[in-house]
Amino acid sequence: MEGGRRAISGELALAAVLLLGALSVKTIFREGVLPGWDNPPHLVCSYLTAVYFLPQLTVLGWDPYNNFGWVFNQYYNPGAYLLVALIYHAALGFIDINMAYKVAFLITYLLPAVGAYLYVKASTRDPVAACLAALLCIVVMPQESEWLDAGLKQMYVIGMWPHRLGIGVALISLAAYWLALSARGWRWARLASLTAFLIAATLLSHPMTGIGLSAVLLLLTVYAALRAIVIAEGKGLRAKLAGSWRGVAWAAATLGVAAAGAGGLAAFWLIPLLKTNYAYRSLPTIKWVLGPGGFNTFLRSLGLLQGALFLMSVLIAASMPSRGSRLIPLTAASAAVIMWLVSAASPYDGCMGLRLIYSSLLFLLASAFSAQPAPLLIGSAASLLLFMATGPASYRFQFLGWTVNMGQLMPFSSDYAYYKFAGLARYLVFAAAAIGFSTPLRRAYESLKEARGAVAQVGWAAIGLIAMLFAALYIIPHLQETDLYYPYAGELHFKLDTDFPMTESLRRIMEWVAANASDNTYVFYQDTLWKLGDWRRLPVSHYFYLSSMLTGKPQVGGGYGTRYITHPLANTEADYLLGQPISWLARHPERLYHVARELGITYFVLFDKTLVNAMRARPDLFEELFVEPPFHVFRTTSFNPIVSIKGGVVEDVEIRPGEIVVKYSAPNDTVVYVRQVEYPGWHARVDGREVEVGRYYPNVPSFVLVPDDGTLTNYKIPFIKVEVPGGEHVLRLYYRLSTPGDAITLVSAITLAALVVLSYLTQRVIRGAKLLRSGHEARGRRPSSGAALPG
Repeated sequence: MEGGRRAISGELALAAVLLLGALSVKTIFREGVLPGWDNPPHLVCSYLTAVYFLPQLTVLGWDPYNNFGWVFNQYYNPGAYLLVALIYHAALGFIDINMAYKVAFLITYLLPAVGAYLYVKASTRDPVAACLAALLCIVVMPQESEWLDAGLKQMYVIGMWPHRLGIGVALISLAAYWLALSARGWRWARLASLTAFLIAATLLSHPMTGIGLSAVLLLLTVYAALRAIVIAEGKGLRAKLAGSWRGVAWAAATLGVAAAGAGGLAAFWLIPLLKTNYAYRSLPTIKWVLGPGGFNTFLRSLGLLQGALFLMSVLIAASMPSRGSRLIPLTAASAAVIMWLVSAASPYDGCMGLRLIYSSLLFLLASAFSAQPAPLLIGSAASLLLFMATGPASYRFQFLGWTVNMGQLMPFSSDYAYYKFAGLARYLVFAAAAIGFSTPLRRAYESLKEARGAVAQVGWAAIGLIAMLFAALYIIPHLQETDLYYPYAGELHFKLDTDFPMTESLRRIMEWVAANASDNTYVFYQDTLWKLGDWRRLPVSHYFYLSSMLTGKPQVGGGYGTRYITHPLANTEADYLLGQPISWLARHPERLYHVARELGITYFVLFDKTLVNAMRARPDLFEELFVEPPFHVFRTTSFNPIVSIKGGVVEDVEIRPGEIVVKYSAPNDTVVYVRQVEYPGWHARVDGREVEVGRYYPNVPSFVLVPDDGTLTNYKIPFIKVEVPGGEHVLRLYYRLSTPGDAITLVSAITLAALVVLSYLTQRVIRGAKLLRSGHEARGRRPSSGAALPG
């Protein structure tokens, strides 16, 4: 009964925490768009996924409007866009895509709290620690980084909310996996299947978090195997190994089912990614390299109190041996803590990676001997994730005179966004900090059960006061950083685009484009981002990316940084446009004109005064059409189409997501040129007859500058060309990528679903058989009616 009351109390406390979080961001549901940095591009990608791709039962659809065409779900955040799409369709038309996006934003904000609650409750059975962990995942802390910590600031200001979504799903996955390791029978099958689904969902939501989760799950498996050996009966290592093989095999089987199931479920996405990653997404950009200094950045993000509580939790756990002496766990945990302290004091001595590996192994060893292993396992997982987060400089170190490069053992380590691994570590440490606060509080609570009189009264009051002070330490700063008290507090923290006066100018520019620009050419936007954005008159935002959704016109620019092959040409946020310095283009506007013709760009929306004046000075090349200060719209004197034909006439072009339809006429066999990236998955038909899709390379500078990442030489991008017959015909280009991964995903989904259904049916049959058997036995023991009569 007491356990049931505690469970209900814990769930009510979790609901209160979630309500606190929801009320803190209630102002995002006003009229308008979330404006921060990447939010507009995420909204566009969600819109295309919901309206065009998901109804066709695909995620890997072609976006022809941005980056000269790309499969954005192949690389970035398909899980986040799927979440928005599912909310949009589940609402049955009662909400628009912008409202569905905001609902997904709210769910993502709250999800790590749910995940931390479930994980802490599963691993410690302490509802107080679970609720405190949920609170720490919700509140906004003063030291929280907008760029690095996957908190609410990062979600709103930078727009990188898929990172937090991945962390939330990963924490739930860890809870399911923890329960699966201790489960047996059909319950084990269900939990392992659930873990497989959650791993795949994490990978699709945020690939780096998915890779980090895989590493943590491997650690948990090793812990389960070590634990089975430690608790096995017998003296000596050989006897313990002989007595523990079943536990070790069960842990390995759990990992095998979860990993195989997750790989199978994500195969539709993984196989095309591996097929295209090197050729189309290998630019040396967006690496998130903080180096060994990232370790101290991580510690500062925790704050002094959380750091102290984390250390308290691991030391308390190490002092609680499951059997025998506490010497082994205490020694191992203390050595691991010393490794952390030395790393913080001397991050650049070349041994950061080695120390973090040691600390991970030492925490893992201590956990195998502890009666409360959760904080120690978190320490082990955090050490491993921080090793991965500090990047290549930590992967290479000296060991016994040998140079070791751990990066060679880590799949695709050169392609990681390194510091993103620290996000999951941060929320795991929050969970351990909650355990560190709750454990002594719970011991005091248990002690007070035996107390009487004034001692009990003072004790209960002290426990309540300590708990309230702890919550207040986080809730008060949270109130100052969010809109929980709005409108009574006066200041609005989560402004939407309609709250900034200058966004109206951007809207008018896009309205002009919708009314005047052709569908068969690109509109080039200079990104406002931090050049015009100041969070007073205009948000710091890739706001012009909305143009493709609002106008239906293909565009170049206004997007976030990527590793995609067209990034040097399509990213317009810095002092470079089309891969060249703006100052150089202003001195050579004829070069800008030439590149625009090669790329199919006719319209330019610019605000750089130097370039605007240079284009005004060349009316033979550029014509100014519209002015909405500080923006100027220019048109090249020649029309530069996306689709053109050699020696023929393009009569009509329809460009839609996943499809380009060209009606043309030509006297002889010829070639149609399409200025979209030639990418695996394109197919072409002329009047229903299949023809081959070829490629050509536009004549653009091979020497391009990548913002913040140096210079690329021998640069080129492949565009589409199709050889077509003469006469009047219709060429239909359509995008559909099919790989063996599609069949693998389908088979995996059916198999896991069948396993879950079979487990439920089997349990019902077994339960029914037991009830039937117990009924027969009861009737057999009951005296007959005749025997009951007097003789």
